[in-house]
Amino acid sequence: MRKRLKDLHSAEPDEADYLPELVELGVMIGSYRTALGINQEEMAKMIGVSRRTMTKIENGRQTLSLVIFFRIAALFEVRPVYLLQELERVTQRKWGRRWSRKGED
Repeated sequence: MRKRLKDLHSAEPDEADYLPELVELGVMIGSYRTALGINQEEMAKMIGVSRRTMTKIENGRQTLSLVIFFRIAALFEVRPVYLLQELERVTQRKWGRRWSRKGED
């Protein structure tokens, strides 16, 4: 397990390596941002990242730290768990049940 985690963190991702969930999260963030009438540069400043990083987040090419994830949730005035539940709902609808808890297979 440790080797696998090390490989995930040290490898340079290519197009095939991006998690579909990360892409969907980015789309969701972009949709919320647009609905609030905030442009990428404004949101980037609000959460403490560059506009380029904001673009990568919305394209699913940038992982989020918990701090940034919590800042995004606070900006959208939702609980972080709500964003995760919405992500799960969207991904289940799109790809069927992909996530399961231990023992629920």
